Amino acid sequence: MPELRFPEGFLWGTATSGHQVEGDNVHSDWWAWENMPGSPVREPSGRACEHFWRYPADVRLLAELGLNTYRFSVEWSRVEPEDRMIETSALAHYRDVVEAVRAAGMTPVVTLNHFTLPAWLGRRGGWLNPRAPERFASYCARVVEFLGDRVDWYATINESASVAFGGYLGALDFPPGRKDLRSWERANQALVAAHQAAREAIHGVRPQARVGQTFTITEWAASGGGVPVVEYLRAMMEDVFVEASADDDWVGVQSYTREHLAAPAVLEPVLRRALASGLVRRLVVPPAVRVATRGFGGPRRMAPGTRTTLMGYEYRPEAIGAAVRRVAELLPGKPILITEHGVATKDDAERVEYISRGLATVRECLDDGLPVLGYLHWSAFDNFEWALGYRPTFGLIGVDRQTQERIVRPSARFLGEIARSGVLALPGDS
Repeated sequence: MPELRFPEGFLWGTATSGHQVEGDNVHSDWWAWENMPGSPVREPSGRACEHFWRYPADVRLLAELGLNTYRFSVEWSRVEPEDRMIETSALAHYRDVVEAVRAAGMTPVVTLNHFTLPAWLGRRGGWLNPRAPERFASYCARVVEFLGDRVDWYATINESASVAFGGYLGALDFPPGRKDLRSWERANQALVAAHQAAREAIHGVRPQARVGQTFTITEWAASGGGVPVVEYLRAMMEDVFVEASADDDWVGVQSYTREHLAAPAVLEPVLRRALASGLVRRLVVPPAVRVATRGFGGPRRMAPGTRTTLMGYEYRPEAIGAAVRRVAELLPGKPILITEHGVATKDDAERVEYISRGLATVRECLDDGLPVLGYLHWSAFDNFEWALGYRPTFGLIGVDRQTQERIVRPSARFLGEIARSGVLALPGDS
């Protein structure tokens, strides 16, 4: 079979986030959100995967598969459960996780914020609190100081666009559930400020650390009147955060699908004028976005016969290549780490195919000279998928919801073998 070879030193791994796998994250805004009366969340996170306690065995399992990198998050709400109350036991826990990852021969990539906030900050407005960026930077400095020279890679914030779009424009049933354009714009500004403040704080504590943030970049297929809408959404959900990373040491790229947006060509000049008008934008954009997304993982308008995932997305592994190319165009020469790429499916053969096709397009990016450093698959385990609960299964490793048994899927061994060999074997011509 034909083979695609990847560079020596390529980072091969998988990823999780604290709230999605740890369990009992009781001091976070998400715990309050999912357990409140009338919550839009399908089911509470509860015990999740009990990764907070089971991490030693989980980490060993990932290493035994052949992976050399593990991306995980530190939970701010565990480190600072009340305002200015630092739990050193939580910091010690995350240091133990780092040591377990290193002892297993893997590189830790630590995300300092993955969607959740401490509940005390959530009650004070979340990212719209004027002091949120400063408080976030202070928390990051404490974590980095405690972990010392045991971690070289930090991601400040995971998918700022999803946080702002989901919680402040009301598109994804995220807390705090605001639904107005001004809140969305203000949240974007706050998240940019928080990332940049955190980056400086981390470098102030540990200049050698490699600091970046992760973006969700969608492959868009637009035509006619859909073009100005896509340009607007890219500016608000992608470009603002990519441009804020011009001074980062690396950037994390994440992509899952392709979105189609078409409208009659005659509407293009009308939509351009509307989107340029502040008043019209404030009246039209929030309801239009909510109708278009129909909630997190809701139905999308697609051509008949389109292959889809459990998230309702178009099955499109090659979207990751388009995302890498777009970020490389916006930030030429900036090192890129693929921090998430995966598929929610009940059929693990689809996950194997997704990895294979995605890596083939990543290899094309490398062939064209783009500085891709590694590939981290989402996710390590079937986990809590936010407003959709436990229905979408993304894991290389399944988790029995009753017993917490880990079930290693063929896709996990498939990716592990690629990681060991640095080679992706493609199906040959028959």
